[in-house]
Amino acid sequence: MEKATISVLGLGLMGSALARALLASGHATTVWSRSTNKVDSLVKSGAIVAANCLEAISASPIVLICITNYADTLDLLDTPEIRAVLPGRTIVQLTTGTPLEARSAEAWHRVVGSIYLDGAILGGPHSIGKPDCMVLYAGPAEAYRRTEPVLVSLGGATRHVGEAIGSAAALDFAWLSMLYGLFLGVAHGTSICAAEGVRGLYPTVFPTTPHAQWVAGIVDQGAYVNPGATLTTWRAALSMIQRQAMEAGMTCEVPDFAAGVLDRAIARGFGDEHIAAIAKVIGGKIGG
Repeated sequence: MEKATISVLGLGLMGSALARALLASGHATTVWSRSTNKVDSLVKSGAIVAANCLEAISASPIVLICITNYADTLDLLDTPEIRAVLPGRTIVQLTTGTPLEARSAEAWHRVVGSIYLDGAILGGPHSIGKPDCMVLYAGPAEAYRRTEPVLVSLGGATRHVGEAIGSAAALDFAWLSMLYGLFLGVAHGTSICAAEGVRGLYPTVFPTTPHAQWVAGIVDQGAYVNPGATLTTWRAALSMIQRQAMEAGMTCEVPDFAAGVLDRAIARGFGDEHIAAIAKVIGGKIGG
């Protein structure tokens, strides 16, 4: 019997942030994760903990999924017991994947009778629930309209970007591609400033470009440790952009170039540091 408004499957950094935002907005929320030690703080905020994945899905008409990848999602859902309770439920996928993966997932859900929305979060866990957090959704407009009162809790800039199911993933990768280009450019720019004796001025020259200020500030301060997302995490996302390019028949020269820089930084031992640590390999001795 359903007893919650929404169920959240996956309680990593992002999944936990999503659940907290839903609870803060007053939505009855059931949570489930393979790692039981991730639920204590959510229980204190009012979350209902499901004993297993089947119980979590059965608890709510809306099921939000945020786990490692689409293959793991299919492994969770493609059992006789879970397939039996999926018809009529709205499945909201917020795991990062390619447009092709979104289309494959939509086809699978169509067969089992569930309603599928594919989403993309343009930001990190710290941004969830904030007015400027943008979460994009693709899929049936009517399904989005019904779930929007709940989904808007995750970000004030939530929007539906069309019924073509790969739209949200495509826009996510386009946004990420812009960021990789900016990160590389800023890392090189800070090295120019360091080489020419104007280090520290770079962030002040671009007051309307917050991402540039952010990365330049990290480099100037050498504050590379304990980032919200590590350089290795950014490299994993870049792998999906490379895969999308191949799936779409595009050239991979831009993501391949960025990947080469990130790979060199990881090889130097900076994988657990901030993405701005690429300045250490771009700037040579100047970059650190």
